[in-house]
Amino acid sequence: MSESDNDENKVEPTLEPLLQAHIGKQLRNMYEAMTREPVPERFKLLLDQLEAGENPDGHVQVNARKENARKENARKDKARAGANKAGAA
Repeated sequence: MSESDNDENKVEPTLEPLLQAHIGKQLRNMYEAMTREPVPERFKLLLDQLEAGENPDGHVQVNARKENARKENARKDKARAGANKAGAA
């Protein structure tokens, strides 16, 4: 049996336009309802871990540790600078 024979025997599935419209409307309504639901806490935790450079098992990646340390040092430097300004005034 050749490929052209398979193509000739294929039946394309079709739906009536009204049924297609109804299914489309139902899917949109269902999707819209899902978008209004809050993000589950587990997903939020995973997103926070990704942003912090952690693996899902809680281990911080080496580069992320360095970046977090750099940010912490910058925060401390800024706090010290603010304290020095307040003391000088």
